[in-house]
Amino acid sequence: MKNAFELIDAMTGYQPAAVIAAACRLGVFDALGDAPREAAALAAELGLAPAPTGTLLASLTALGLLGPGNALTPLSERLRTGADLELLVRKESFFARVWTDLDPTIRTGEPRLAPWAERLEREPRVARDFLAALVTLARETGPDLTALPEFAPGRRVLDVGGGLGSYAVPLAAAGADVTLVDLPRVVDWARAELPRNVKTLAADVLNEPSCGVEPGSADTVLISHLLHDLTDEQCVRVLRGARAALAPEGRVVIVEIPGDSPGTMGPLFDLMMQVEAPGRARTPEALRGLLAIAGLSGIREAAYPRPVLVLVGETG
Repeated sequence: MKNAFELIDAMTGYQPAAVIAAACRLGVFDALGDAPREAAALAAELGLAPAPTGTLLASLTALGLLGPGNALTPLSERLRTGADLELLVRKESFFARVWTDLDPTIRTGEPRLAPWAERLEREPRVARDFLAALVTLARETGPDLTALPEFAPGRRVLDVGGGLGSYAVPLAAAGADVTLVDLPRVVDWARAELPRNVKTLAADVLNEPSCGVEPGSADTVLISHLLHDLTDEQCVRVLRGARAALAPEGRVVIVEIPGDSPGTMGPLFDLMMQVEAPGRARTPEALRGLLAIAGLSGIREAAYPRPVLVLVGETG
């Protein structure tokens, strides 16, 4: 930052996020449509105070989320309850509360959240919303993995920690033979909405010698956005399980946001992982080292623009 004005901008960066989150929680986007709508009428319908409602709508207009007469835009249509971007708002609102209490993590080095398996049991709705938001993030910002030969039609692909199918669905649609493996509760959710061409398997990949499948039964193992949640020891355990699952000349494909991403993204993402989990946003060199420790060789980086990092390792 070069001056106090840039610092002030950074310090008030929470305000647009708070405006969007409040509008979602209050049902503003649900109540608005294509037709012009006065703030007073909206406030009366939703049981809100007229003056701040008008200011909230003006703020949304300034953010480009409302058009003339407070009409919805194509983007704000996706902020209605249950829509894909509204799920992202829920996710980020949850984590914003954790970030505002950042100090303990810096003091102790301990994450602010319980382990993922515990959160699945204690807060299943929050956990499911989080996984659904990841599907949107992958669609909007993730790499197109179908371009890689490792996911060519007919390849037996094991999607480790695949959640609700962020990558399994497009890979299967492109012709790969995909099996998604995740914890039992997640797999129950996934089975309810995944297409039939995606198989599922319930397993704890941290404690399965070959990620829950028959050794040598996969041509490609995909591990996307999982390693940053784990310690180095846990990463090696999962990677060794992935290697054991592979057939001869198989491949492990890692998708991550590296800790050396451009600008503030790298260090902030790294810090986010330390706040939320015992992991880290690792550099490409650190990830290559973990792959090598797990017994993978011929490690190369696939050609995708940063901040996405895609590494491919071979069984050797």
